[in-house]
Amino acid sequence: MNSHRRTGFTLVELLVVIAIIGILIGLLLPAINAAREAGRRSSCMNNLKQIGLALNNHLSSHGSLPPGIRLKSGYSATYLKQSFSVWSEAGMQGPGYSGASWMLFILPFMEYKDIFDNWDFSHSVTSKQNLLLAQRDIKGFYCPSRRNEMRKGDEEITFRNWTTGGTDYGGCVGRTNFWVNTLAPTGDHMICPAQYIVPGADPGSDATIKSGVFYPNSQTTLNQITGGASHTIMIGELQRLHNPGYVPRGQDAQYFGPSMTSNDGWALGGVCTLFDCAVAGEGGDSGQFGGLNQKFFESAGSQHPGGANFCDVDGSIHFISENIDSKLYALLSSMSKVYSMVGSNADNKVSTVIQFTD
Repeated sequence: MNSHRRTGFTLVELLVVIAIIGILIGLLLPAINAAREAGRRSSCMNNLKQIGLALNNHLSSHGSLPPGIRLKSGYSATYLKQSFSVWSEAGMQGPGYSGASWMLFILPFMEYKDIFDNWDFSHSVTSKQNLLLAQRDIKGFYCPSRRNEMRKGDEEITFRNWTTGGTDYGGCVGRTNFWVNTLAPTGDHMICPAQYIVPGADPGSDATIKSGVFYPNSQTTLNQITGGASHTIMIGELQRLHNPGYVPRGQDAQYFGPSMTSNDGWALGGVCTLFDCAVAGEGGDSGQFGGLNQKFFESAGSQHPGGANFCDVDGSIHFISENIDSKLYALLSSMSKVYSMVGSNADNKVSTVIQFTD
Protein backbone atom coordinates (compact mmCIF):
# COMPACT_ATOMS: atom_id res chain seq x y z
CA MET A 1 0.00 0.00 0.00
CA ASN A 2 1.18 3.46 -0.78
CA SER A 3 1.20 5.98 2.15
CA HIS A 4 0.70 9.64 1.46
CA ARG A 5 2.32 12.07 3.91
CA ARG A 6 0.28 15.24 4.29
CA THR A 7 2.10 18.58 4.01
CA GLY A 8 0.81 22.01 5.11
CA PHE A 9 -2.22 22.96 7.21
CA THR A 10 -5.86 22.47 6.71
CA LEU A 11 -8.03 25.58 6.62
CA VAL A 12 -9.39 24.82 10.09
CA GLU A 13 -5.89 24.43 11.55
CA LEU A 14 -4.78 27.68 9.93
CA LEU A 15 -7.75 29.55 11.35
CA VAL A 16 -7.08 28.13 14.83
CA VAL A 17 -3.43 29.25 14.69
CA ILE A 18 -4.44 32.73 13.53
CA ALA A 19 -7.00 32.95 16.34
CA ILE A 20 -4.40 31.92 18.93
CA ILE A 21 -1.91 34.48 17.61
CA GLY A 22 -4.62 37.15 17.68
CA ILE A 23 -5.47 36.34 21.31
CA LEU A 24 -1.80 36.48 22.30
CA ILE A 25 -1.35 39.85 20.59
CA GLY A 26 -4.49 41.11 22.31
CA LEU A 27 -3.03 40.06 25.66
CA LEU A 28 0.39 41.54 24.96
CA LEU A 29 -0.60 44.94 23.55
CA PRO A 30 -2.01 46.36 26.82
CA ALA A 31 1.15 45.23 28.63
CA ILE A 32 3.34 46.83 25.96
CA ASN A 33 1.35 50.07 26.08
CA ALA A 34 1.52 50.09 29.88
CA ALA A 35 5.30 49.59 29.74
CA ARG A 36 5.63 52.43 27.24
CA GLU A 37 3.53 54.75 29.39
CA ALA A 38 5.61 53.81 32.44
CA GLY A 39 8.71 54.80 30.49
CA ARG A 40 7.13 58.08 29.38
CA ARG A 41 6.02 58.87 32.91
CA SER A 42 9.54 58.19 34.14
CA SER A 43 10.91 60.59 31.50
CA CYS A 44 8.37 63.18 32.57
CA MET A 45 9.47 62.82 36.19
CA ASN A 46 13.05 63.31 35.06
CA ASN A 47 12.03 66.52 33.26
CA LEU A 48 10.48 67.81 36.47
CA LYS A 49 13.57 66.73 38.41
CA GLN A 50 15.82 68.78 36.13
CA ILE A 51 13.52 71.82 36.36
CA GLY A 52 13.40 71.43 40.15
CA LEU A 53 17.20 71.25 40.33
CA ALA A 54 17.45 74.38 38.19
CA LEU A 55 15.07 76.20 40.53
CA ASN A 56 17.10 75.12 43.56
CA ASN A 57 20.28 76.27 41.85
CA HIS A 58 18.63 79.64 41.27
CA LEU A 59 17.63 79.68 44.94
CA SER A 60 21.22 78.95 45.97
CA SER A 61 22.73 81.50 43.59
CA HIS A 62 20.28 84.38 44.14
CA GLY A 63 18.84 83.65 47.57
CA SER A 64 15.28 83.30 46.23
CA LEU A 65 13.17 81.54 43.63
CA PRO A 66 12.63 83.47 40.37
CA PRO A 67 9.55 85.68 39.98
CA GLY A 68 6.42 83.75 39.03
CA ILE A 69 5.67 86.50 36.50
CA ARG A 70 7.94 89.42 35.78
CA LEU A 71 5.71 92.46 35.34
CA LYS A 72 6.31 96.15 34.90
CA SER A 73 7.16 98.33 37.86
CA GLY A 74 4.04 99.53 39.64
CA TYR A 75 1.94 96.44 38.93
CA SER A 76 1.62 95.61 42.64
CA ALA A 77 -0.02 98.99 43.24
CA THR A 78 -2.81 98.31 40.74
CA TYR A 79 -3.60 94.60 40.93
CA LEU A 80 -6.06 95.11 43.78
CA LYS A 81 -8.22 97.40 41.64
CA GLN A 82 -8.46 95.75 38.22
CA SER A 83 -7.77 92.61 36.22
CA PHE A 84 -4.42 92.45 34.52
CA SER A 85 -3.56 90.88 31.15
CA VAL A 86 -0.05 89.42 31.13
CA TRP A 87 -0.23 88.84 27.36
CA SER A 88 -0.99 92.54 26.88
CA GLU A 89 2.19 93.48 28.71
CA ALA A 90 4.16 90.83 26.84
CA GLY A 91 3.08 92.49 23.60
CA MET A 92 3.86 96.07 24.68
CA GLN A 93 6.75 97.87 23.01
CA GLY A 94 9.11 100.22 24.76
CA PRO A 95 11.31 99.88 27.85
CA GLY A 96 10.00 98.76 31.22
CA TYR A 97 7.63 95.99 30.07
CA SER A 98 8.14 92.25 30.45
CA GLY A 99 5.40 89.59 30.81
CA ALA A 100 8.03 86.85 31.10
CA SER A 101 7.66 83.69 33.17
CA TRP A 102 9.80 82.12 35.87
CA MET A 103 11.01 79.55 33.33
CA LEU A 104 13.16 82.15 31.60
CA PHE A 105 15.25 82.64 34.74
CA ILE A 106 16.22 78.98 35.16
CA LEU A 107 17.58 78.53 31.63
CA PRO A 108 21.22 79.19 32.68
CA PHE A 109 20.93 76.12 34.92
CA MET A 110 19.48 73.93 32.17
CA GLU A 111 22.08 74.22 29.40
CA TYR A 112 20.14 77.01 27.68
CA LYS A 113 22.33 79.84 28.88
CA ASP A 114 22.50 81.21 25.33
CA ILE A 115 18.78 82.14 25.45
CA PHE A 116 19.17 83.81 28.83
CA ASP A 117 22.35 85.68 27.86
CA ASN A 118 20.74 87.07 24.71
CA TRP A 119 17.47 88.07 26.37
CA ASP A 120 16.78 91.80 26.64
CA PHE A 121 15.39 92.18 30.17
CA SER A 122 14.63 95.86 29.68
CA HIS A 123 11.90 95.06 27.14
CA SER A 124 8.92 92.75 26.77
CA VAL A 125 8.70 89.21 25.43
CA THR A 126 7.84 90.47 21.95
CA SER A 127 10.68 92.95 21.60
CA LYS A 128 12.82 92.45 18.52
CA GLN A 129 15.60 90.76 20.48
CA ASN A 130 13.35 88.43 22.48
CA LEU A 131 10.74 87.43 19.92
CA LEU A 132 12.56 84.49 18.33
CA LEU A 133 14.17 83.39 21.59
CA ALA A 134 10.73 83.01 23.20
CA GLN A 135 9.67 80.63 20.43
CA ARG A 136 12.52 78.19 20.92
CA ASP A 137 11.40 74.64 21.62
CA ILE A 138 12.99 73.30 24.81
CA LYS A 139 12.75 69.53 24.93
CA GLY A 140 12.71 69.32 28.73
CA PHE A 141 9.58 71.48 28.86
CA TYR A 142 7.45 68.88 27.04
CA CYS A 143 5.86 65.81 28.68
CA PRO A 144 6.51 62.79 26.40
CA SER A 145 3.10 61.32 27.24
CA ARG A 146 1.47 64.34 25.60
CA ARG A 147 3.88 65.61 22.94
CA ASN A 148 7.51 66.04 21.95
CA GLU A 149 6.88 69.42 20.35
CA MET A 150 3.95 71.70 19.59
CA ARG A 151 1.16 69.72 17.92
CA LYS A 152 -1.16 70.83 15.17
CA GLY A 153 -3.92 72.79 16.84
CA ASP A 154 -1.82 73.92 19.81
CA GLU A 155 -1.36 77.30 18.18
CA GLU A 156 -5.00 78.03 19.08
CA ILE A 157 -4.02 78.38 22.75
CA THR A 158 -0.56 79.86 22.21
CA PHE A 159 0.50 83.50 22.36
CA ARG A 160 -0.02 85.06 18.92
CA ASN A 161 -0.61 81.58 17.46
CA TRP A 162 3.02 80.56 17.79
CA THR A 163 3.74 77.03 16.57
CA THR A 164 6.76 76.48 18.82
CA GLY A 165 7.81 77.28 22.37
CA GLY A 166 5.21 75.36 24.39
CA THR A 167 5.42 73.86 27.88
CA ASP A 168 3.64 71.15 29.83
CA TYR A 169 4.96 72.25 33.23
CA GLY A 170 4.11 75.16 35.50
CA GLY A 171 4.70 76.71 38.91
CA CYS A 172 2.29 76.65 41.84
CA VAL A 173 0.54 79.84 43.03
CA GLY A 174 -1.11 78.09 45.98
CA ARG A 175 -4.76 77.53 46.83
CA THR A 176 -6.07 80.79 45.42
CA ASN A 177 -8.55 81.78 42.74
CA PHE A 178 -5.89 83.50 40.66
CA TRP A 179 -7.39 84.16 37.22
CA VAL A 180 -10.49 85.51 35.51
CA ASN A 181 -12.35 82.68 33.78
CA THR A 182 -13.34 84.66 30.71
CA LEU A 183 -10.78 85.58 28.06
CA ALA A 184 -9.24 88.99 27.43
CA PRO A 185 -9.29 90.37 23.85
CA THR A 186 -5.71 89.15 23.57
CA GLY A 187 -6.86 85.58 24.23
CA ASP A 188 -5.34 85.15 27.69
CA HIS A 189 -6.86 84.62 31.11
CA MET A 190 -6.22 87.80 33.08
CA ILE A 191 -4.97 87.91 36.66
CA CYS A 192 -8.02 88.72 38.78
CA PRO A 193 -8.05 91.67 41.19
CA ALA A 194 -7.56 90.00 44.55
CA GLN A 195 -5.96 90.69 47.90
CA TYR A 196 -4.30 87.31 48.26
CA ILE A 197 -2.07 87.30 45.18
CA VAL A 198 0.88 88.72 47.09
CA PRO A 199 1.35 87.36 50.64
CA GLY A 200 0.75 90.04 53.22
CA ALA A 201 -0.83 92.51 50.77
CA ASP A 202 -3.79 92.85 53.10
CA PRO A 203 -3.15 92.23 56.83
CA GLY A 204 -6.73 91.04 57.19
CA SER A 205 -6.56 88.51 54.37
CA ASP A 206 -5.87 84.79 54.57
CA ALA A 207 -2.91 85.08 52.19
CA THR A 208 -0.50 83.51 54.65
CA ILE A 209 -2.17 80.11 54.35
CA LYS A 210 -3.19 80.31 50.70
CA SER A 211 -0.21 81.63 48.75
CA GLY A 212 2.19 79.41 46.86
CA VAL A 213 5.85 80.00 46.07
CA PHE A 214 5.14 81.86 42.80
CA TYR A 215 3.20 85.10 42.25
CA PRO A 216 3.78 88.34 40.27
CA ASN A 217 7.29 89.75 40.85
CA SER A 218 7.82 87.22 43.65
CA GLN A 219 11.17 86.56 45.30
CA THR A 220 10.33 83.66 47.58
CA THR A 221 12.99 82.61 50.09
CA LEU A 222 13.23 79.42 52.11
CA ASN A 223 12.38 81.36 55.27
CA GLN A 224 8.96 82.14 53.80
CA ILE A 225 8.19 78.47 53.22
CA THR A 226 7.19 77.71 56.79
CA GLY A 227 5.21 74.63 55.79
CA GLY A 228 8.44 72.79 54.98
CA ALA A 229 10.31 72.44 51.69
CA SER A 230 9.52 68.72 51.48
CA HIS A 231 5.76 69.29 51.93
CA THR A 232 5.20 72.28 49.63
CA ILE A 233 4.42 71.87 45.94
CA MET A 234 6.72 73.99 43.77
CA ILE A 235 6.02 72.86 40.21
CA GLY A 236 3.88 70.31 38.41
CA GLU A 237 2.21 69.31 35.18
CA LEU A 238 -0.30 71.48 33.37
CA GLN A 239 -3.51 70.60 31.57
CA ARG A 240 -3.65 71.67 27.95
CA LEU A 241 -7.31 72.28 27.14
CA HIS A 242 -8.84 73.44 23.88
CA ASN A 243 -12.19 75.19 23.63
CA PRO A 244 -14.98 74.23 23.27
CA GLY A 245 -15.20 72.26 26.47
CA TYR A 246 -18.01 70.60 28.35
CA VAL A 247 -20.51 73.12 29.70
CA PRO A 248 -22.52 71.98 32.75
CA ARG A 249 -26.26 71.82 32.16
CA GLY A 250 -27.90 75.16 32.75
CA GLN A 251 -24.63 77.10 32.90
CA ASP A 252 -23.50 80.00 30.74
CA ALA A 253 -21.44 78.74 27.78
CA GLN A 254 -19.67 82.11 27.50
CA TYR A 255 -18.42 81.63 31.06
CA PHE A 256 -17.72 77.91 31.24
CA GLY A 257 -16.43 77.51 27.68
CA PRO A 258 -13.41 79.80 28.15
CA SER A 259 -12.78 78.30 31.60
CA MET A 260 -11.93 75.07 29.82
CA THR A 261 -9.40 76.73 27.53
CA SER A 262 -5.68 76.83 28.31
CA ASN A 263 -2.91 79.27 27.44
CA ASP A 264 0.49 77.94 26.38
CA GLY A 265 4.09 79.12 26.00
CA TRP A 266 7.09 78.70 28.34
CA ALA A 267 8.29 82.31 27.98
CA LEU A 268 4.93 83.83 28.97
CA GLY A 269 3.79 84.43 32.52
CA GLY A 270 0.24 83.91 33.74
CA VAL A 271 -1.74 80.71 33.35
CA CYS A 272 0.66 79.61 30.56
CA THR A 273 3.19 78.65 33.21
CA LEU A 274 1.32 78.73 36.54
CA PHE A 275 -1.48 76.71 38.16
CA ASP A 276 -3.45 76.78 41.40
CA CYS A 277 -4.59 73.98 43.71
CA ALA A 278 -7.76 75.63 44.99
CA VAL A 279 -10.58 73.60 46.47
CA ALA A 280 -14.00 73.57 44.82
CA GLY A 281 -15.61 77.00 44.68
CA GLU A 282 -12.57 78.79 46.16
CA GLY A 283 -13.13 82.53 46.14
CA GLY A 284 -16.68 82.05 44.87
CA ASP A 285 -15.46 80.62 41.56
CA SER A 286 -18.22 78.31 40.32
CA GLY A 287 -15.92 76.96 37.62
CA GLN A 288 -13.36 75.64 40.11
CA PHE A 289 -14.12 72.00 40.86
CA GLY A 290 -11.04 71.40 42.99
CA GLY A 291 -8.27 68.85 42.57
CA LEU A 292 -6.43 67.99 39.36
CA ASN A 293 -7.19 66.49 35.95
CA GLN A 294 -10.67 68.04 36.05
CA LYS A 295 -10.78 70.06 32.81
CA PHE A 296 -10.49 73.50 34.39
CA PHE A 297 -7.87 75.87 32.98
CA GLU A 298 -6.41 77.00 36.33
CA SER A 299 -5.71 73.50 37.59
CA ALA A 300 -2.83 71.08 37.23
CA GLY A 301 -3.19 67.88 35.23
CA SER A 302 -1.51 65.50 32.84
CA GLN A 303 -1.89 62.81 30.19
CA HIS A 304 -0.81 60.13 32.67
CA PRO A 305 -3.64 57.85 33.82
CA GLY A 306 -4.81 58.52 37.35
CA GLY A 307 -2.88 61.62 38.33
CA ALA A 308 0.06 63.92 37.61
CA ASN A 309 3.70 64.46 38.55
CA PHE A 310 4.76 67.20 40.95
CA CYS A 311 8.01 68.48 42.41
CA ASP A 312 8.32 69.89 45.94
CA VAL A 313 10.57 72.77 46.94
CA ASP A 314 13.24 70.34 48.14
CA GLY A 315 13.40 68.82 44.65
CA SER A 316 11.61 65.55 45.48
CA ILE A 317 9.26 64.17 42.81
CA HIS A 318 5.84 62.67 43.54
CA PHE A 319 3.02 61.26 41.48
CA ILE A 320 -0.16 62.56 43.10
CA SER A 321 -3.38 60.66 42.53
CA GLU A 322 -6.30 62.58 41.07
CA ASN A 323 -8.36 61.00 43.86
CA ILE A 324 -6.42 62.77 46.61
CA ASP A 325 -8.56 64.70 49.09
CA SER A 326 -8.92 68.12 47.49
CA LYS A 327 -8.48 69.97 50.77
CA LEU A 328 -5.23 68.16 51.52
CA TYR A 329 -4.04 68.77 47.97
CA ALA A 330 -4.80 72.48 48.33
CA LEU A 331 -2.94 72.62 51.62
CA LEU A 332 0.16 71.03 50.09
CA SER A 333 0.34 73.94 47.66
CA SER A 334 0.57 76.65 50.33
CA MET A 335 3.85 78.01 51.68
CA SER A 336 2.47 78.31 55.21
CA LYS A 337 0.43 75.56 56.83
CA VAL A 338 0.07 73.51 59.99
CA TYR A 339 -0.79 69.84 59.92
CA SER A 340 0.14 66.51 61.44
CA MET A 341 0.74 63.40 59.37
CA VAL A 342 0.58 59.68 60.06
CA GLY A 343 1.89 57.41 57.32
CA SER A 344 2.54 58.16 53.68
CA ASN A 345 2.42 56.56 50.25
CA ALA A 346 3.83 57.25 46.80
CA ASP A 347 0.55 58.24 45.23
CA ASN A 348 -1.05 60.61 47.70
CA LYS A 349 2.05 61.65 49.62
CA VAL A 350 0.04 61.87 52.84
CA SER A 351 -2.38 59.15 53.82
CA THR A 352 -3.76 60.55 57.07
CA VAL A 353 -4.21 64.15 58.10
CA ILE A 354 -5.00 64.78 61.75
CA GLN A 355 -5.10 68.57 61.80
CA PHE A 356 -4.42 71.44 59.45
CA THR A 357 -5.19 75.10 59.17
CA ASP A 358 -8.07 76.00 56.88
